[in-house]
Order: sequence, then C-alpha cells, then structure tokens
Amino acid sequence: MKLLSALTLAAALTVIAAPAFAADPLSECVDLGATHVVRRAGDSAVAIQDGAQYYRAEMRYGCNDLGYSAKLKISTDKQEGRLCPQGSKLATQRDLCSISRVEKIDEQAFKRYIKR
Repeated sequence: MKLLSALTLAAALTVIAAPAFAADPLSECVDLGATHVVRRAGDSAVAIQDGAQYYRAEMRYGCNDLGYSAKLKISTDKQEGRLCPQGSKLATQRDLCSISRVEKIDEQAFKRYIKR
C-alpha cells in the first residue's frame, strides 16, 4: 500500500512539473543578434539567450571542450550566429561540435540549465 501511495505521489509530481520542462523544437533557422549569449548547460548542451528568446542546443556526440572553453560560438554553414534545427555547429576554443537538437525554452528553464 505504501509503495502504491509513493508511486501515485511520484506520478502526480511528474504531471505537475511537466510544463516547467516542456520545450518546443526549433522549426526554422534563427539569426542570433550581436549580443546573444551562449552558456554551458551540462556536459553535452548549451543554453542560448538572444534578447527575450531562449534556446537549448544538444550536441550529437557530446563536446569534449565544452566544460573548459570560455568562448562558445554557434554557426550554420559557416555563417556565425545562425542557429538552425539541423546542421548547426558549436565552436569552442579547440573543438567543433555538431548540434543534434535545438529547442525553444523559457527564461526560467534557461536559468535552470546554466546553473547545472
């Protein structure tokens, strides 16, 4: 009975928390402004702020230099500052990493990701 109650509580908390983590996939390319910010968001992702727009980009095979690089740049087809659903890259000081997924997030999610 206790296990069933614990499972019910866990399921209820998951449903309540789900909207906070919901994100929409990026559907078309975005040209980031000159003042956009790219920050590390874990071992294989970055969070991007471009004015009032926020994105999270995951690396296809991770990114070895992500944890050590202070300079992060997004580009697509060698066009710096262009973020697309497919084909974008993240350049670190010593690596060029393929981005496999880009999603739109909100400001609260951006803040959570960069704290990790």
